[in-house]
Amino acid sequence: MTARKLLSGLIATAGTLALSTGLVAAEDEVRVAAISGYFSQGFGISIMQGLEQAQADLGIDLTIVDTGNRALDYEEQFNNLAQGSYDLIFVMGWELVDALSKTAEANPDTRFIFIDGVLEGDTMTYIDFLEEEGSYMVGALAGLLAQEGVAPFANGPELGFVGGRDIPVIRNFLMGMQQGVADNAPDVRVVDVFAGTFDDPAKGSELAMALFGQGIGTIYQAAGPTGEGVLQAAAAAGAFAVGVDIDQCPSAPGAMLGSMLKRADIAVYDVIEGHVTGTAPVVPGTVQVGVASGGVELKICEDILDQIPQDILDQVEAIREGIVSGEIAVALND
Repeated sequence: MTARKLLSGLIATAGTLALSTGLVAAEDEVRVAAISGYFSQGFGISIMQGLEQAQADLGIDLTIVDTGNRALDYEEQFNNLAQGSYDLIFVMGWELVDALSKTAEANPDTRFIFIDGVLEGDTMTYIDFLEEEGSYMVGALAGLLAQEGVAPFANGPELGFVGGRDIPVIRNFLMGMQQGVADNAPDVRVVDVFAGTFDDPAKGSELAMALFGQGIGTIYQAAGPTGEGVLQAAAAAGAFAVGVDIDQCPSAPGAMLGSMLKRADIAVYDVIEGHVTGTAPVVPGTVQVGVASGGVELKICEDILDQIPQDILDQVEAIREGIVSGEIAVALND
């Protein structure tokens, strides 16, 4: 099989394998809640897919809590969940951390599961995506295209990065990209900017257009809904963007190089299945999800795949295999 066909099919295969292992009925109905303000967009959509698949396959009792923008109510919402006799409570959103930490400390026997990061509390469970691994692959691919001057993806020896808020998880994206560029395309430089928000597509577009105006040909965005503006700016500028979390190739056809996928649907489903079946009951600690597990991956958009030289696709596939084997270690700065 060619690297071209392998790369385009990896994600569909991983998702099918992970989500077809269910169809297990729980003897005692497991009650699961999930709380966030982002379930209708981006990464949150993938989480919802995993939750709904678990509901269909495993018969869990599922409650979804949309926090909205009611910051003053966060702690009250968490206290209500803690008193609700839920077996598992999934949490997504860094704006919820303070309220979550207080409630978890007061209710150490409640199984809170924080998605996409690791906090200081030692009674919680953490689903920690190794986004730096997928971002390394983004940096390698975009860097090689820039270094070799492959049209239409490269206008010069610079790539762009647009982040949302300047928080640890977004820094992980940036550092992974930077390492992928440094290791595989040392003549290329990454120019990074942060929007300061995840909820302003206009700001994302403004920052992206400024970078494109400097001659940058490809921008990697890790900015939630703000990043949607980056994708549209790429289309308007005749340039390219790399999406994040979910498959964003359809968002700006012809202007998307790829998407760095974080398969929250797989991770959430697997955690619930392990708890329901008793094969891996949820306990405090960290569950890491990376390239090796199929939970993190780079998808190159199919409509531009034939424009990428085969030797670069082969190099990217070799990098993926190196990350899986451990030969390539993506290290974050302290």
